[in-house]
Amino acid sequence: MPCTPAWWTALTAHLATHRNIFYGADALAHTARLVIDTGHTDPHGLLAEARRTRPWLGRLLADFFHTHHLLDAPADVQNSRAAVRRERRIEAVPAPLRPAVRAFADVLVARREKAENLGLRPNQLKTIEIRLDTVRDLALHLHAKGHTTWAGVNATDLEAFLAGNPSRRAS
Repeated sequence: MPCTPAWWTALTAHLATHRNIFYGADALAHTARLVIDTGHTDPHGLLAEARRTRPWLGRLLADFFHTHHLLDAPADVQNSRAAVRRERRIEAVPAPLRPAVRAFADVLVARREKAENLGLRPNQLKTIEIRLDTVRDLALHLHAKGHTTWAGVNATDLEAFLAGNPSRRAS
């Protein structure tokens, strides 16, 4: 690179601690190529070009730039809309069964965030919504059968639910 960006050392340290070593090395190589090709070293210009040409690198650079306060935090519309949809699904669950469903939703979101942080392929927001749809429908089915806690649910209850909802079997 003809001109090393001021943030380059911080990026290498960030990748070394937050990503797999091979993934980090690949990301550094692609970032260097992007800097050389575009001539941009400012976070805004580089991030815009990365998002246009290499979306996977754009996500990684956005994470780094936001973590190191080189860019303002984005108004993440997609995640906030998904959070509203998740909350609607949780509120549709009968009250006695709702706390466990809320905890399940929190675990799904935390697993997604952890996968993103590790550079793995996270579950899509749509996958999380499909799983919550299934649990919501199961909770409605169980509540109609008289269940007020998850502790009393057995294999027969699950088989009865799946018999009436075969498309939910995968979830």
